[in-house]
Amino acid sequence: MDKNGQLRRRAGIGWAFARSSIVAAGLLLPALGAAGANEPGSGFVGLQVQGINSAVASALGLNDAKGVLIRDVAPGGPADLAGLRRGDLLMKLAGEEIDTFERLLQVVNKSAPDQQIPATVFRGGKTVELKIKVGKWPQSWKVERDATGHLPEAGLTMVALTPKMRDRFSVRWGSVGVLVTLVDESKAPGIGLKRGEVIQQVNQEEVWLPDHVINRYKQAKTAKRTTLLLLVEGPEGFRYVSLAVR
Repeated sequence: MDKNGQLRRRAGIGWAFARSSIVAAGLLLPALGAAGANEPGSGFVGLQVQGINSAVASALGLNDAKGVLIRDVAPGGPADLAGLRRGDLLMKLAGEEIDTFERLLQVVNKSAPDQQIPATVFRGGKTVELKIKVGKWPQSWKVERDATGHLPEAGLTMVALTPKMRDRFSVRWGSVGVLVTLVDESKAPGIGLKRGEVIQQVNQEEVWLPDHVINRYKQAKTAKRTTLLLLVEGPEGFRYVSLAVR
């Protein structure tokens, strides 16, 4: 891995090249933190962004191809709370003009949790000034190690959503939770879950490790509840699933 690759990983940034000829390059920006960290950057913003070229600038009525387009915003994250939206063109961050990816890296690596940083975005033909309070990395975004869990009563095998598993199953950026890797319907007919789907909540509580799901199942059994309510994300979007407790 080259030096820039190491900096991107330490700052929580990864490349995402798009197939469209309109897009030169993309990058993922879930964090703002100091370079050299051994885990995702010390600060969290919750943005996915993508670079632009002259064609994109022209479409927006701009003379220069500067800034990065916001592709997605993590719900409830600092960027979301600050009012940044999908489709905004991020032009300045922390008082620095964002003209290249390298410049963005430099700005990212100078920010920290609880720091208030200004952001300038181009939206609907106008510039909008916002302020982001950089947060700390949520535990659900810091999953790096493999973890597997099996719930035989429900016929489910699950794994933690590490970067490797996210890539392997093409899980959407911004989706956090527990990945379903095997469903044995002979153990639980009509369970309604499929391989590759992500369990995000159990009884309205976030989960990001297989043990979270298993422990909540055991708690429900001890409490003599008959079902668990799961919030699941799949190819068709979000839905709620009732999981029988046996």
